[in-house]
Amino acid sequence: MRIATSRWNSLPSGELPFRSSDGFTFMELLVCIVVVGILGWMLVLFTSHALLEGQMTGTLNNARQLHLATETMALETYRAGGEGMDWTMLVSHGKTSPVSLAAYFETLVKNNYLTKHVLRKLLSAPGKQPMEDDLSARSIAFKVFQTNEESPWNQPLFVTANWQSTGLTDDAPYRKMGFVVFAKGGSGGIYNRSSDVTDTHLFPPAIQGSHPYRYITLE
Repeated sequence: MRIATSRWNSLPSGELPFRSSDGFTFMELLVCIVVVGILGWMLVLFTSHALLEGQMTGTLNNARQLHLATETMALETYRAGGEGMDWTMLVSHGKTSPVSLAAYFETLVKNNYLTKHVLRKLLSAPGKQPMEDDLSARSIAFKVFQTNEESPWNQPLFVTANWQSTGLTDDAPYRKMGFVVFAKGGSGGIYNRSSDVTDTHLFPPAIQGSHPYRYITLE
């Protein structure tokens, strides 16, 4: 049998026969894998950031509703002559004394500013899901600050529990990724981890000769 060898023999020296022009070389395949990997990494970062922003926006809205209930309580207390709960402080015969966190929540529920079920939802955030019978400071998403009628409008009323006076902690919610603040005057915001979060910058200074501000939390 005669084997046809004319095509092989007719190729110029050093040229390989039958090279496919529509396939990937190893280098082209490697470049594609790297590009797909980078795009996937960017997609994960974008999705994570969007998820975090959405969660923190939800927490900010929760703080807004808590503020509305507290402000309503304060206004009704004022109209009633200043007796009972005034913001997050107990007012009695012109004297102020701090109340406990449990007393603050009890007043919100007892006077129908919030139901217990709604209150528990508002105090929740990623990693902080308080049980119905446990609304202690360690289980809720916010630190609640003592506040009275003489406190400045921009004093924080609610700050997410991962904040402390020296900076952000590894605690839930949000750890060192950022925190949420809502002030007595009705303004709030989301702050990322690069923000200056010390109490020097977060809390307004006391005005000389005015009521001394006590930036401490309800426990």
